[in-house]
Amino acid sequence: MQAGNDATMTNKNKLLSVLSDAEQEALYGPPDFDDAQRLEYLALTETELALASSRPGLHAQVYCLLQIGYFKAKHAFFRFDWSEVEDDCAFVTSRYFHGEAFERKPITKHEHYTQRERVAELFGYQLWAAGFLPQLGQQATQTVRRDVTPGFVAAELIIWLNKHKIIRPGYTTLQELISETLSTERRRLGGLLAEVLDDAAKAALAQLLVRDDTLSQLAALKQDAKDFGWRQMIREREKRALLEPLHRIAKALLPKLGVSQQNLLYYASLANFYTVHDLHNLKADQTHLYLMCYTWQRYRQLSDNLVDAMAYHMKQLEDESSALAQKFFLAEQVRRQQDTPLVGRLLLIYVDDTVADATPFGTVRQRAYKIMPRDTLQITGQRLSVKPVSKLALHWQAVDRLTERIRRHLRPLYVALDFTSTVPDSPWLAALAWAKSVFAKQQRLSQRPLAECPAATLPKRLRPYLLTFDADGKPTGLHADHYEFWLYRQIRKRFQSGEIYLDDSLQHRHFSDELVSMDDKADALAQMDIPFLRQPVDAQLDALTVELRAQWLAFNNELKQGKLTHLDYDKDTKKLIWRKPKGDNQKVSEQAFYEQLPHCDAADVFRFVNAQCQFLSALTPLQPRYAKKTADADSLMAVIIAQAMNWRLAISKADLNNSKPPRRDSGGESSESVSGEREFRGL
Repeated sequence: MQAGNDATMTNKNKLLSVLSDAEQEALYGPPDFDDAQRLEYLALTETELALASSRPGLHAQVYCLLQIGYFKAKHAFFRFDWSEVEDDCAFVTSRYFHGEAFERKPITKHEHYTQRERVAELFGYQLWAAGFLPQLGQQATQTVRRDVTPGFVAAELIIWLNKHKIIRPGYTTLQELISETLSTERRRLGGLLAEVLDDAAKAALAQLLVRDDTLSQLAALKQDAKDFGWRQMIREREKRALLEPLHRIAKALLPKLGVSQQNLLYYASLANFYTVHDLHNLKADQTHLYLMCYTWQRYRQLSDNLVDAMAYHMKQLEDESSALAQKFFLAEQVRRQQDTPLVGRLLLIYVDDTVADATPFGTVRQRAYKIMPRDTLQITGQRLSVKPVSKLALHWQAVDRLTERIRRHLRPLYVALDFTSTVPDSPWLAALAWAKSVFAKQQRLSQRPLAECPAATLPKRLRPYLLTFDADGKPTGLHADHYEFWLYRQIRKRFQSGEIYLDDSLQHRHFSDELVSMDDKADALAQMDIPFLRQPVDAQLDALTVELRAQWLAFNNELKQGKLTHLDYDKDTKKLIWRKPKGDNQKVSEQAFYEQLPHCDAADVFRFVNAQCQFLSALTPLQPRYAKKTADADSLMAVIIAQAMNWRLAISKADLNNSKPPRRDSGGESSESVSGEREFRGL
């Protein structure tokens, strides 16, 4: 059987592989109907029957009926021999030509092509002709600008053909068209790259392929970090710094190439796929394109890795500081609880009637020291004479213990990343930029004048913890460690909310970066060809409002009439209340359903399934050493059923055929227990 003028699909050629074998079969292979599909596609209308009946001879009429059914299924025409469509032919003759003698005569080319024209005309389709190539080529050119993968281009072209009711060309024609379109796109990009890439940029890209004693720069760049450890993040920052000059070049040049985001990622994946040797052997413009896209994508991927590490370490430090603060708080509570009884005994001395007023104070003091030693009493008194430490203060005490890790893990990440904010003149980004400049001078934040720090980042509630004060209580500077942790925490919080984002990123950039620019909006909408987008927004919203109102009115009427039995309206709360409608007894309905099914032994079901897919052949039972016995189907099925029924793997072949539980001997084991156990191990 053959679709159009194409050679059989098993015929391999040297053209670009556009579709997989399964996709080729789906588009160009003849239909393989089951009984339900025959009823759907070969049950014809009066108009379709009239067309078939107009053909000369019974054999031509049957052939036409099959062509109509096949066309409805696949929108394509096929050449076939009668031996290839015996089941479909038998269905058609028994349904429409019952009792008539059918002779399988060959169909002439003239009759075949005449039927093609009539069937296409009947369904409003146009036969493929060379005149459609320019239109299809233009559509392919627009498609490759979005995605250059051959399968995507082929799918878009087929959608366009179906939309315009044009019968798709043969697979070879499709291959040639897509191959030529992709070659044209490569030449276009190569020409643009030759214009925009200067010698310095080409030399920088070529440097990635230079091999030193061990690895080329490109091979080193491809290696991913194993974890968020300190040394791994140093390497990630070094790789990012190496790519930064190339990323600036790519960021400036790639928009001039008109490469879509999807194609950019695809070209980058090719640089990752090919070895350095392969990239050396490609055409120079191809290598430059792949490396340019790869540097753009890899730089942003490395930025995302740093962001992930930042979030990881920030989360760990926050959790640990909270846990430490809670630990300090509980310890303080325990100390106070331990001191309370002793303090109570000390206070009772002052109201003890056995102690005369004339008793010397030294005697009273010695009695107090017996209750609580002098040093302990002094410490406890000092602790109780001041206000208890708040949880907030304990939290900052915990931060003091983590300052080394903050400087080691977080500071390099925040210094390396260049954040942007949706808020103009964001004080947090201004504070981060100021902190970066201070760190670049090898100074601490506390060494700088307080006036340099953005005041908006110092909330009144936290000033006692973020600032240092003199003896008169006047602020003299920043508490460097506290303020640094506070700044990082606030930036991360705003980063998660979307207020702060990262431009040079794949995952954390601003939403507007995902949208088409306003300059390209009209062209993008024209290519999408969506009807409702051609109307003004106001008119479209008005139409949708009218439609929605009509639906609400219909819903309200049905609710008032009691048709919506699962909904109630509460007039007091003015809310709709959903309740589960009372249904029939599910068990009764299930029982009624299963009673309609014929009874069948489990062994028969296994045999039927095995006949369809041969699943038993995939099971290889383990056997004792030197055993050469081949497992038969009955034994394997016995083991499966035994495991399912929890019969301790003791079903014999006879039991399987009789569908009865196995016989057990006096020891509780069946006669086939040992052999069944061996079979089970193989499963």
